[in-house]
Amino acid sequence: MKLTVLGNYGPYPKAGCACSGFLLTSDSAKVLIDCGSGVVGKLQQFIDIEELDAVILSHLHCDHAGDMLTLGYAVDIKIKKQLRSAPLKVYLPGEPLDEFDRIASRASFEVSKIGENMQLELKDIQITFKEMKHGFPNYAISVKKGNRRFVYSGDTMPNDGLIEFAKDADLFLCEAGLLERDEKCIRAMHLTAKEAGEIAEKAGAKRLLLTHFLPDIKVTHYINEAASVYNGIMEIAGESKTYFI
Repeated sequence: MKLTVLGNYGPYPKAGCACSGFLLTSDSAKVLIDCGSGVVGKLQQFIDIEELDAVILSHLHCDHAGDMLTLGYAVDIKIKKQLRSAPLKVYLPGEPLDEFDRIASRASFEVSKIGENMQLELKDIQITFKEMKHGFPNYAISVKKGNRRFVYSGDTMPNDGLIEFAKDADLFLCEAGLLERDEKCIRAMHLTAKEAGEIAEKAGAKRLLLTHFLPDIKVTHYINEAASVYNGIMEIAGESKTYFI
């Protein structure tokens, strides 16, 4: 499997960049994980929209789902031009209801609600979910192919469930929306970089990618903070970079 970072900012993007969006590809599957502001344009640098098999949204905050209606326009046009034969499968939480309904109303999407007991088989990959702690319902996502496993935290506050869910992951993509110095003023139900590192260390994750950065903070601060507690291979989830799993 391969993971390509389309956007790594939140809750708003740096100039010329995008919010959360990640393209996961295997031998036969192409899945977009999250579709925040600016992601649709970035996606087309790597694949054509008609190639997408599915979209999975960890939650429905705009920095993770804000480009979905734009994507719906694109899929609709591809169908009308007979470049795509069927609606795009979209897996997402059912709340908040107004956000869910807005996405589900697109005829170009075939929508299914995510739940903890859901197990997906998309071509040659298996996908499971774990509910996290965030302002909106949010699900961490595990993708497995053979003996290789990728785990994405989505957005969350610290919780033991994520440690267990990410256990022994070959690649763990974890939000680090804050630094310890920000904790008291803008907690905002996110992980600090140190907390992300602690979770990865306790989970025994083999590689850690940090994501979900505030645009006005140097990424070296996130690395330095996480490196103080995590002893494995770690780096920033670099926009437009591809990682092998």
